[in-house]
Amino acid sequence: MAPTKKKSVNTTPKRFLYSPSKVKLALKAISDGMSTSRASQMYHVPRTTLRNKSSGKSPELSIGHSGTISVLGEEMETTLVQWILSCARMGFPVGREGLLSSVKKLVDEANIKTPFAHNRPGKKWFYGFLNRHKILSQKHSEYVNRARGSVTEAKIKNWFKEIHELLGEDANILEEPNRIFNMDETCFNLAPKGELIIGARGQNVYDEHTNSDKENVTTLFGTNALGKWAPCLTIFKYERIPAALVKAAPSGWGIGKSETGWMTGETFFEYITNIFLPFLIEANIQRPVIVFLDGHKSHLSLHLSKFCRENGLILISLYPNSTHILQPLDVAVFGPLKGRWKKIVKQWRIDNEKEITKSDVPQALSQIIDDAGMVNNIKSGFRVTGLYPFNADSVDYNKIIVRTIPIHETTSNIDDIKSHITFIENHINKFDVDLVTEFKRTYKGKYEWDGKVEASLLYTLWSEIFEDINKKENEIIQTDNTIAVISQVSTSPTLQHRNDTLNPEMWSNIPSTSQAEDTPPFSTETQPFSTETPLFSTEPPSMQTCPAKRSLATVFNDIIKWPEQQQSKSNRKKEYTPSVITSDKWIEFHDIKASEKLEKEKQKEERKIAMLDKRKQAEIKKIEKAEIKAKKMKPTVVVSDTDSTESKLSWNSKVDSSDDELLSQPINKDLLQKMSNLKRDLKSGDYVLVKFKPVGKKKICYKYVATVVKVISKTEVEVQYFEASDEENTEFVLVEGDVSVVELQDLVYKLPLPELCFKNRQYVSVFPGIVDVYEKFK
Repeated sequence: MAPTKKKSVNTTPKRFLYSPSKVKLALKAISDGMSTSRASQMYHVPRTTLRNKSSGKSPELSIGHSGTISVLGEEMETTLVQWILSCARMGFPVGREGLLSSVKKLVDEANIKTPFAHNRPGKKWFYGFLNRHKILSQKHSEYVNRARGSVTEAKIKNWFKEIHELLGEDANILEEPNRIFNMDETCFNLAPKGELIIGARGQNVYDEHTNSDKENVTTLFGTNALGKWAPCLTIFKYERIPAALVKAAPSGWGIGKSETGWMTGETFFEYITNIFLPFLIEANIQRPVIVFLDGHKSHLSLHLSKFCRENGLILISLYPNSTHILQPLDVAVFGPLKGRWKKIVKQWRIDNEKEITKSDVPQALSQIIDDAGMVNNIKSGFRVTGLYPFNADSVDYNKIIVRTIPIHETTSNIDDIKSHITFIENHINKFDVDLVTEFKRTYKGKYEWDGKVEASLLYTLWSEIFEDINKKENEIIQTDNTIAVISQVSTSPTLQHRNDTLNPEMWSNIPSTSQAEDTPPFSTETQPFSTETPLFSTEPPSMQTCPAKRSLATVFNDIIKWPEQQQSKSNRKKEYTPSVITSDKWIEFHDIKASEKLEKEKQKEERKIAMLDKRKQAEIKKIEKAEIKAKKMKPTVVVSDTDSTESKLSWNSKVDSSDDELLSQPINKDLLQKMSNLKRDLKSGDYVLVKFKPVGKKKICYKYVATVVKVISKTEVEVQYFEASDEENTEFVLVEGDVSVVELQDLVYKLPLPELCFKNRQYVSVFPGIVDVYEKFK
């Protein structure tokens, strides 16, 4: 059974209208001996009201509303409201739990007596707090990245100004809605998360789809300010578009393809040339036309800019990171469009008994955009973004996150008005001390003036000036979120009859609802109020203050953190790009960038050639030096003893002894032991010369110095390689991580143990002669 709406019953009791002056007279009469009933009849004040006020059950002065006062007090709640609004405007919204936790810390630190359990407010206080402050409400926050958060109102207004300057003679286009277009693409999920469904209580319900929940299709939309759609373009991830897909699309619908299924520069260029321009010609739309779009790289290319300049198309990029504010499709169209898309997908499944596929997307979207309601959404989108009518003041700047707390320009005006009202009150007090007090009570209770007839015009003048002060102060609170300092003692009558009222000292330096510097809304120094019924009393006799651990200002600074803009620590320089890009400007900008890029590539190529020449000269010098060494050294057989039958191979130089000291000699072959004779004696730590067989057509045998890590088997051994660190191949250093397993037959010699020394912050193995680490294959 559908729920029925109950008839609202007005249970509000009847209220009697009476002025504070009559209450004062009635209470005075009761104190003089008159009965409560008689005073009620004489002064037309409810008897219950007089009884409660005379007994002290309710305050003698009106607090502006019926019922009890709030636990935290009006001033503290006002400060909390300011804090919440400031956080929201600065991009740091406060949630329910954050508010309750902050209040608990505040109450704990300030040692305030409250009825809260464990000093933490509950649900009843929270909703009562929202009810007392209608400016607040619960809502879902919208995610905005830091780049979008950097957009300011001044930057957007300057962007509007730049458009007029850049358009020049073509600025009249902004007054013709059929020549103003907006384009943007968005994706549609083939298995969108649906709405609420009906199922068994306490059990999970699953909606099974054959489509992947991550599969989506990108579609480009374009429309003018009159709500006329340009042909849309749906992009698919295909190499070749299937014929069935083309046949399923509505007539005139654009079909595109790309490697990723997203918009690319080539795809957008072909859409403008093959679809959009013919549409303008067929629709007989006068050119040039303006196309507003975001600054995605696929929308701005050199070829596209040249084509647009030649065919009367002016591309204007929206201000960076502000599409959620300035783009009509984002602001007013895509939201309802995707909402309808979810319903279409569900209904498609019911009507066709199958899931919606990629080929069905164009047909389904055409049903949505052909709806008459979309035209109104489009027109509203252009209006609230300020694109048509072209007006920077039409933009909704409430979406901009405030990064600084500006000082309102009207602060000085408030001070001037307050000085005027103080001047008037001072002169009134010279003739009637109680008259200003009556003015304030009547204004606060929203009564009609029932005092002296001759003072009625004076009250009207005073109330209008006082109303101007309140408007200015509220304007500062709600628009600028200005945070000032109250140095005055709390003088609200709402605190005069509370047992848990805060120490007045604790209210110093609390953010105020106005920006006046140490100026109370009423002058208390120059007005000699009546001592019998004071309007404001800084230290009422009945007030009981609770001892505070420390001042409330300090507590607020520690517990309630006012939002501050986070300064970026990055020193990376960003290249300036124009915020408004037309075809001519974009071509000029692109040509400059292209010439700079070519110049850098040319310089890079010149440095590369110079480096190769230098390396070639070094190789030539190395070869020449090796040839000189080979000519200076000649192997001869020297007989050391006439009785000896053995001959030794030695190296005799043709140069003098001084040159012999400078040139290294090959290792004596007697020190080289062939591996065929030492297979069994090979152990870890031995130095060997390893050869590699020729690879490919090159008949080259490479030889490397290595040390034995371990003997794996009778035919294999694991070795660690070294590389030469000098030109003569006598000193070798370890190559980290260069380990491999070789066969024993690839080991040429077992080298003598080198001398280990420390050079250039590393250990070097120095052999007693030149090691033949490379030779031609024979």
